[in-house]
Amino acid sequence: MRFRLFGLAIAAGLCLIATAPAVDAMPPDVRAGMLRATDLLLDLDADAAEAGCRQLLTLPQGEAAGRFCEGLVTLTRGADLDDPTPALTQFLAQAKAAIKAGDLQERADPGDAELRLLLGLAHGSRAMVNGDRKNYLAALADLRDANRLFAEALRLDPRLIDAYYGIGIYAYSVSHLPSLLKPLVALVASPESPGRGLQDLERVAEHGTYLKMIARLVLLELYTGREGRYAEALRLGRDLLQRYPGNPDIYFATAYAASKLGHFAEALEIARQVSRRMAEGRPHFGPELTARYNQLLGKTYMDQGEYAAALTFFQRAVEAPTPVRFHWVTAWAWTRSGMIHDLQGDREEAVRRYRKALDVGSGSLAGDLARRYLETPYRGGEEPSTS
Repeated sequence: MRFRLFGLAIAAGLCLIATAPAVDAMPPDVRAGMLRATDLLLDLDADAAEAGCRQLLTLPQGEAAGRFCEGLVTLTRGADLDDPTPALTQFLAQAKAAIKAGDLQERADPGDAELRLLLGLAHGSRAMVNGDRKNYLAALADLRDANRLFAEALRLDPRLIDAYYGIGIYAYSVSHLPSLLKPLVALVASPESPGRGLQDLERVAEHGTYLKMIARLVLLELYTGREGRYAEALRLGRDLLQRYPGNPDIYFATAYAASKLGHFAEALEIARQVSRRMAEGRPHFGPELTARYNQLLGKTYMDQGEYAAALTFFQRAVEAPTPVRFHWVTAWAWTRSGMIHDLQGDREEAVRRYRKALDVGSGSLAGDLARRYLETPYRGGEEPSTS
């Protein structure tokens, strides 16, 4: 999904647009503008969202939200680039301006729980981007500030369900860090269980005031990925497709969940919707999705046991010109086609395809799987989840 580039930073940052000053103090036009910008960004309409950000900057109490809104537009556009470095640099400057504006507002109203949440999410988002850039000391400092601000927000208002979003993201992410990194992160906050983090996110997805849709998008990624909770993913995906039809990641995740559940007709219909949007030239449905589209069809036919059709689509996926940011898709097509050849008893071809997967995606989950099946032939059963 689109979160692959920035982890959960975009999701966390988007929440800021909807959580600026306390509800009772926020002018209605600021609140409406923030919520509108959130929906536009989740639907990947960066141009319209940018216009909304600029409007926020002209409104009383809109500066912190407007500054961060601009940063999120930058991140959204950066996700479409093979080299996001300039976008990440620009985002860090915009986040700094947003935090400065929020800090000034906090001094004027130190009892505002929602403002604490805003600042916590700002620091948390900046921590994730700094981590992506390997600025680990800066990331740890922001992580410390984010956790402090989340705790303060709940202390000021225990009913602020949305504060559990930041807490849940932290708990889930830290619980899945490599063992060597956990002691370092523990210097700024105590690790939590992955179950606790997931429960917090589910709580916000069900009962949150402002962050409900953000939490649902994050859960869609987790349910189709590490958690493997496909029935819940399909339910979420169906609803999100209705709300954000311009976001291709939702189509792929929902179709993947449908296929894993054996709802092959639904998975293929969602794939056809992607194909139609590509043919129409819709934004974010350009030719760069060709490999991903064919890989999805190959996976769906593989799940059905129709291996000849699956191999045809996997071959189309590996032959399609693919941007660097989608090399993980090509790696999956090579790995999964190798798995089919293993099942068919053609070990030589399976090995060739696993090696091809490592050539294009050695650091990906598909590469990890290819490395495993180079040592031991695939004999069926479950594979790690991905959309």
